[in-house]
Amino acid sequence: MEILKKAFGRYETNCYIVKSAYGDFIIDPGENSTSWVLENINNPIAILNTHGHFDHIWCNAELKEKLNIPIFCPKEDSFMLKSDCFELGLTPKAPDIEVENNEVFYFNTKGLVDSNGADSIKIEYMFFPGHTPGCSMIKIGDFIFSGDFIFRRSIGRSDFPYSSDDLMQDSLKRFGEISYDMVLHPGHGESTTIKAEQGNLRFFIK
Repeated sequence: MEILKKAFGRYETNCYIVKSAYGDFIIDPGENSTSWVLENINNPIAILNTHGHFDHIWCNAELKEKLNIPIFCPKEDSFMLKSDCFELGLTPKAPDIEVENNEVFYFNTKGLVDSNGADSIKIEYMFFPGHTPGCSMIKIGDFIFSGDFIFRRSIGRSDFPYSSDDLMQDSLKRFGEISYDMVLHPGHGESTTIKAEQGNLRFFIK
């Protein structure tokens, strides 16, 4: 699996392209990311949003029009895709799939399939609300895309509209209970690992 990454927009939001044997997944296409995405994809299969903030979904509508592939977004954040709720000039585009908490999907070369098979790839949404009501990490193979939940030596803010300190604290505690280690690719900044960030949780929870 190959991972391409580039930061876009006023908040330098990381857009990822995950190239697999089953197709290319686009994760969090931020402002002005469309040209880069189109130049670097071969077999686009889905757009995956970690959450609904505008800087992670800005080019959803444009890429949907050009590629005609499904948009996946956590159900609790879908309202942010359906309207320009922050009045920033976003082109609304409702998600095709409103992802339930901790929902798992399987894809093969033809797209979304009903169940896991020998010739498919697993996409797992890991629900960690607080930064937004539906904030999630996305697990693909041996990598996790942590959106704005966990960064290198930092966490997502919980003082925005629709954020929650209580939910963030609960999510951080659950993150601390993860027993395995994997690489985390965040929505902003450099990559890190689960174990590295678990070591910082006491400070952030406090």
